Amino acid sequence: MRRLKKSFIKWIVVSMICLLLGFLLGKFKQDILRDSLALMETDLQTISAEKVELSKQVARIEARLLTDNQTINRLTQENKKINEQLNLSANKLYFYERVVAPEMESSGVKIYSFTVVKNVETDQWNYELVLMQAQKGRRFLTGQFELTFSVFENEHLKNISLSELSETVTSTFKFKYFQTINGVFRLAPEMTVDEVILQVNVTGNRWYKAQQVEQRYDWQALIEKDEGNSTEFDLGSLPDLSIGNLTGLVNP
Repeated sequence: MRRLKKSFIKWIVVSMICLLLGFLLGKFKQDILRDSLALMETDLQTISAEKVELSKQVARIEARLLTDNQTINRLTQENKKINEQLNLSANKLYFYERVVAPEMESSGVKIYSFTVVKNVETDQWNYELVLMQAQKGRRFLTGQFELTFSVFENEHLKNISLSELSETVTSTFKFKYFQTINGVFRLAPEMTVDEVILQVNVTGNRWYKAQQVEQRYDWQALIEKDEGNSTEFDLGSLPDLSIGNLTGLVNP
């Protein structure tokens, strides 16, 4: 009986020790979980603060971008107005130079006109380019021209050459007085044209040096038959200006 009693006491002691160890182990795990939860809450607060700061930065960037776009649009409109005034002044100056000092006129190719008209029946665009030569020292000019369209396609701005929009392209010229070049091209429905870049390249020879003339046309002004917004850069000689009427000129 005494031995049974001792065994029972030992079993109780061992059970109490196991319960105590289990309690201590559980409390240790609970403390670890509590510390981990506190760290996670701290990280969450940090992430939330960073998110709020990033949102503020994005808002500031978007506001700055909107302001920059407004500034760019305003400067673009002002630049167009300045170009119109410069073209008017340049035309007047050129007129007086031709009357008072015709010897000042530079030789070489001149862009007399460039027009674009839509054919409603075929949904194509017809273009007409008129090139002429300055009155001074006329000889046959040869070369080629390039038309490049700056378009927005699926909200992306890119340059597309005339050969990509037209199946038949005549890009060469040869004339002594003037030459009219006609052609057609088609624009895809998703294309929005911003401007047209016309570049004329004259082949150099023993009478003429190589010449490159570039002129840019605002598309909206072009299709509205308003060429006041065009600007020309003659890389080989003086800037080309409007030279009035072609009366008296004949094709070779």
